[in-house]
Formats: sequence, structure tokens, C-alpha cells
Amino acid sequence: MTRYTLYSGLYRFFNGVVLLLLNWHIASSQGGGYDALAISTALSFVPAVFVPPLIRFCPIAGGARMTAAGLSGVSLTLLLIAAGYDHVHVVVALNFVLWIFFFFLESTWEVWFNDEASGLDNVVLRKHSSLTMTVNQVALMAGPLFAPLFTRVIRAEWVVVVCAVLFAAVAVMSLGSHRTAAATEQTLQEAGPKSQGSLSVLYLLAFMLVWPILGTFNLMLPLQALANGKSMLTVGIMDMFLGIGMAVAGTFLHRVTKSLGSWVLVGAAVAVAAAMALWFSVPAFGAPQMVAIFALGCAFGSMRVVLRAEAASAFSPRQVGAIVANANASSLVLLAAVLAGGRYFSSHIWLAPFALTLLLVLAFHGIRKVQSSRLIPIEVSE
Repeated sequence: MTRYTLYSGLYRFFNGVVLLLLNWHIASSQGGGYDALAISTALSFVPAVFVPPLIRFCPIAGGARMTAAGLSGVSLTLLLIAAGYDHVHVVVALNFVLWIFFFFLESTWEVWFNDEASGLDNVVLRKHSSLTMTVNQVALMAGPLFAPLFTRVIRAEWVVVVCAVLFAAVAVMSLGSHRTAAATEQTLQEAGPKSQGSLSVLYLLAFMLVWPILGTFNLMLPLQALANGKSMLTVGIMDMFLGIGMAVAGTFLHRVTKSLGSWVLVGAAVAVAAAMALWFSVPAFGAPQMVAIFALGCAFGSMRVVLRAEAASAFSPRQVGAIVANANASSLVLLAAVLAGGRYFSSHIWLAPFALTLLLVLAFHGIRKVQSSRLIPIEVSE
């Protein structure tokens, strides 16, 4: 698990640098703006449709090797983006290709985590989920903060080149992991999620909300900064507060040894509601927004930790990967609807990630309700 934690943290750090650079470039360059960034964000979710069959029929065994393949694709795509960095439309088009690998990696990292977590009891599993999530969020928090600092030293396209090289380095190091849980050695017909009843559907709905929350957050932040005359460094700082909130939530849950109760859901809902009220009360882009984003990070981070841990205990590694892939593919419709509506209330687009996080709380409440109504442990037919 140590190797997984280190490499996934490095991936998130470079991912944070790249995402902020590309989003800021698209939003602020000539020919960019809301429409270009909204189109780029929507297109970035289209590749999620292709990922479920890629995960299901991937000939590569083991989450570590699957992850290495995805990282190699990211590296090559970033080199192409750097070559055409001055042309916004080229960047938007290649961003589409980049997200094929990003969504593939979102599933393969989960497969790798479940490989490592195979055989662990629920308490230890939740601790590992919290620890790895905390490390990942600290890394993802640091990436956007360092991105504007890097661009003060070298040109942005060269930062992209350096990130491409580092992604390739993580891919090579990932090949050193030979951990493949027995649960992952399934036939292709057994690789998909086959849990009957409403539980697997609820997990699908919950995971379907994760990327739209992050996507709308990454969309609204540079737009809000530009509308208030702020710089890319401000975006990095605001993004950092989301990461701090998620890291705090992960650290806190990592120390909880007893079964998590409904208070986690209530706390997350209250935090989001309070954050929205604060932003409404003081709309100026400044300290209140930092507090609101921190609260959002705490709520969203806690939900991701418990969702990930309980999914790992309910499904096999390949099944979790397939559920995540299918959820990401389905999230395209939800994100497209939010972005289309945001075109008409762009000044309030900041509401989107908060509202979607509340929906995530409700979805997980449905999962808990179904689980508590069952008299026998959850089983997944394989």
C-alpha cells in the first residue's frame, strides 16, 4: 500500500499542475472564455463513455500495470499539447484525448487500491482509504498552488513538457508493483458489476456525482477569478483550500476506528449548506469564499472516503473499477445539463459543486438505508 500511496500522490500532484494550466489557458487566451472552457469541460467527459469497455476487456492484468499504461498515454498526449499550446482549439481537441487516459486512470487506480486492500478488514480498509485519500488530496492541493509559480520560471508549455516526463517516470515506477489480488484474476465475463438489486445502482449514482463535482468546481473557479480581476495564483490558492478541506476530512476519518454513523452524512450536509449561505451573504471573491471552499472540501472529502471504503468491502476490485467507469460515463449527461444551464446563470455557476455535493450525501444516505434493511451481509455474485 505504501507504493500505491506514493505513486498515486505523485500522479495527483502533476495532475493538479496540468489541469490548472490548461483550464486557465483556455479561459484567459484569445478565443477562449466561458464557451471554450465549457465546451472543453463537457468534451473532457465524453471519453468516460469509452472507458467501461476498456476496463472490462483490458488485456493487462493487475491495477498497477493498467495504471502504468494509462500514465504512458497521458505523457504522450501532454507532449502533443505542448507542441500546439499557442492554439486554443488544438489544446481543447487534445484535452479530449488527455481525458480518455484520465478517466481510464480513475478506474485503474481504484483497481490497484482494491488489489492492495484485498483481505483487509473493514476498520483497516477504511484507515487505508482515508490515508491514501488524504495524501492524494494534499498532492492535488499542492499542484495548482505550484503551477503559477512554475510558470514564473519557465514558459507554460515547458511546464507541460516537464509534467509529461514525470508522468512517464511514475509509469515506469508503477511497473515495479507485482501485487495482483486473487479477486482481480477473473474472466472477462466476470469483470463487470453483477450485484443484483438496488444497491449497485445506488453506488453507480453516488460515483456518478464525483467527477461532475470536481468538473464544475474546476470550471467555476477560473471564471469567478477572471470576473473579479484575480490572477491564476488566486485560483491556485482557492483550489488549495478545497484540497486542505479534503485532507482534513481524510485525516479525521483515518483516526476513527468505530463504525461510521449517520453523523457523517449530517455533518457533510450542514457544512455544504453553511458554505452556500456564506457565499450568498458575502459574494465578493475573497476570504469568505476560501472558508466556503474549505467546508466544501471537508464535506466532499469525507463522502469520498466512506464511499470508496464501503464500495471496496462490497465489491471485488475489477467490479469496483467497472462501477467507477460506468459511473464516469453516465456523469457526462449530468455535467452537460449543468453546463448548459450555467450558460444562462454564469454569475451563479459556483453553486453547481455545492448542490451536487448535497446530492452525493443523499445518494449515500440511500446506500446506507438499503444496507441497513438487509439481514445478511452484502454479496456480489461472481
